[in-house]
Amino acid sequence: MSVKGGALLLGAVVAIVLSLASGAVAKPFAGVVRDLPTARPRAHVAAAANLPYAGGPVLHSNRTHVIFWQPAGSRLSYDPGYEAQVELFMARVARDSHRPTNVYGLSGQYTDSGGPAAYDSTYGGAVLATDPLPPSRCIEPAESGPGWSVCLTDAQLSREIEGVVAADRLPRTPRDVFFLVLPNGLGTCETSGPSDCALGGIAAGSFCGYHSTSTDGTILYAVIPYNAVPGHCQSANPRPDASTADPSISTLSHEHNELVTDPLGNGWIDAAGLEDGDRCVAQYGSTLGGSGAGEWNEVIAGGHYFLQEEWSNQDHGCRPRPAAASVTFAVPKRVPARRRVRLAGHVRLPHGSILAYDWFFGDPPAGHHRVTAHAFSRPGTYRVILRVTDSAQNWTFASHTVNVTHAAS
Repeated sequence: MSVKGGALLLGAVVAIVLSLASGAVAKPFAGVVRDLPTARPRAHVAAAANLPYAGGPVLHSNRTHVIFWQPAGSRLSYDPGYEAQVELFMARVARDSHRPTNVYGLSGQYTDSGGPAAYDSTYGGAVLATDPLPPSRCIEPAESGPGWSVCLTDAQLSREIEGVVAADRLPRTPRDVFFLVLPNGLGTCETSGPSDCALGGIAAGSFCGYHSTSTDGTILYAVIPYNAVPGHCQSANPRPDASTADPSISTLSHEHNELVTDPLGNGWIDAAGLEDGDRCVAQYGSTLGGSGAGEWNEVIAGGHYFLQEEWSNQDHGCRPRPAAASVTFAVPKRVPARRRVRLAGHVRLPHGSILAYDWFFGDPPAGHHRVTAHAFSRPGTYRVILRVTDSAQNWTFASHTVNVTHAAS
């Protein structure tokens, strides 16, 4: 994590043209995770119709960056371990890219003319910004509970993000997305409040997070408030990492998925302004393990998380992950060296189609068809792996161990 302080560099920023969009881009305030009671419905919710396509772009890959803002002299700070948990989550999400084993694997079913909104993420790292606070420009509603010491508008937060990106010379390509993770006590409203504010109560139309773009449309970002506030934003849900970051990580997952499937607010979004995460904001599916406060319903790169589900057009409802493909192949347990062995992959896929078969033998060359043949060059124990890529750009694997003996004389 790099640490950058000093005044914001709010000078002219070189504008890049988003290859994702044509013409001018209106600044959306989208993907709002509404502040709901922390009850945990288990049943899948069905909607009248699937999520429609509005014609805009999706992200075919993405690189994530986290900005933690701890303003100098403000006494605003993060709980112990909070930042580390967020960073670990982002790194794990990147590590599990292309695997249909968690909620991120659902995004590839949503496409534009260039292909799917693939689960293809890399983690670009985090920045700790210490820029001083600007004057508060909004008022949180009284029922919000935490007693915010500071309230900033989306416009102010957007300027902070733009300043950090410029000062740290962070990449701002169309695939780069930024998460501004706020400390405890830093409240935010869309404008002046007290409606459309963080943790402001249901009647006030409040939110747990949102995503948007910079005014010139060149920076995609999401704002993740501190959500571990009693009665708000999943604060009573399980915390498998025993961290106050756990409630905000589910919101972060929501916004990340929406940034991929609807980055500019004109991609996969319905007439009510709901995106794939919005339709499932209070749905968590079945628990996979743990109990009580330690329950978890997602495994990402070995880490346990309690995350909301995402809408799946393929399944006509909220789901925690894609329907699993079944991949099999047979191979003899013993094979003489230099003898060609024929291998055939067999796949059962609930949705979509198979785009590629890739065989890895631990002994070159690789194979690239459903049916292939290979001769191992020398004796030894080899792990044969078949990786299939489906139309959502998700990977499913099968493997077998083969003992290669000396060639028959």
